Amino acid sequence: MGKSKELLFIRYISIFILVFQILILGAFLGGYTPQAGISSKIAPLIFILLFVINNHLRLFYFEKQWQVVGSICLEFAAVPFAHIYFGGTIVFYLIGVSIDIFALDNKIIRYFFGTGILILTLLPRFSTSREESFILFGLMAILFVLLSYISRLYSSKKEAQHLYDKLRISEEKLIKANDELEGYLQSIEEITLLRERNRISREIHDSVGHALSTAMIQLSAMETIADKEGSRLKPIAGNLRAFINESFQDVKRAVRELRPNEYEDYQGLLRLQEACNSFEKLSGVKVKVILSKGDWNLTSKQSSHLYRITQEVLSNSLRHGKATEIKVVMNFTKEEFVLSFNDNGVGTNKIEETGLGLKNIRERAEEIEAMVDMKSSKGKGFFIKVIVPREKEV
Repeated sequence: MGKSKELLFIRYISIFILVFQILILGAFLGGYTPQAGISSKIAPLIFILLFVINNHLRLFYFEKQWQVVGSICLEFAAVPFAHIYFGGTIVFYLIGVSIDIFALDNKIIRYFFGTGILILTLLPRFSTSREESFILFGLMAILFVLLSYISRLYSSKKEAQHLYDKLRISEEKLIKANDELEGYLQSIEEITLLRERNRISREIHDSVGHALSTAMIQLSAMETIADKEGSRLKPIAGNLRAFINESFQDVKRAVRELRPNEYEDYQGLLRLQEACNSFEKLSGVKVKVILSKGDWNLTSKQSSHLYRITQEVLSNSLRHGKATEIKVVMNFTKEEFVLSFNDNGVGTNKIEETGLGLKNIRERAEEIEAMVDMKSSKGKGFFIKVIVPREKEV
């Protein structure tokens, strides 16, 4: 608050008037006289210099509240003596301090110094008459009312800025989360599409292909029998067998085109997803799976170990954590595959890897050079993250 342009202008105007009163009009206001000694002439200059330095330290350098309060105390204690020895109007000594006390967060300190300032303006020693004392008191009271209003406005502005910052951060987080969800959704759609294409191609191969193959075998047998009996059905059966064979080849080509080559790349992810789906069906625990595809694939060893780790973690969440919901995130980065589990179980404040379950998880992770991070607290569930490094190509 004290650094606003308007209040800085008021502060420097008051200092300028005070300097003018002490150095130029000192003889008329009861301060030092030009006929006094050298030390008496230098003393006001030293005081003004220290006064300005103290104000600047409080404004631009002191960040902790106790430093600001110490500076205010020092100035508040020096003002009466400075007024007595160097002259000047008491109000101009106190304007800087008054502005700074309203910038303090502690209301008790603010009221203490504010009361002290008003008392100083009422003391006869610091004015030429009772009327002047009341005038100075009124001016300071008006200044306090204005400063109080400005302080409230400044506090409201700070709260509004804080709220805006929180909203902006929340918006950025929402945008980031939305982007991640869109990426996850796209990955799920692609993997689901690949799985469905693979299923359809397999069904066509197993049903239509098998039927056509059986029909060709039977037609070949009919052709052989017709040849032995000299029947005219032989050429008909041969033509029909050739036609079905050609259709069979067309079906095989269609199946090859329909079956995605990329499907094999996601076998590891699909196995993990199937483990989660199977656990959900058998246990009744809700398992939410979020996955994203990457530009590299898990090896068969990595997939096998992660499959067993997944089974163990899900089982522990139900058996030990009494969880009813588990969130599983599978995410590829450029050099790592991250598999994390977060349940809503009872949790624990101390994770003890004494049982076989957690030991097996860590041992399997070590075999694929993966890192394991476990976190838990009472009433906040259990979190475990497995980070698998990308296997370097030989």
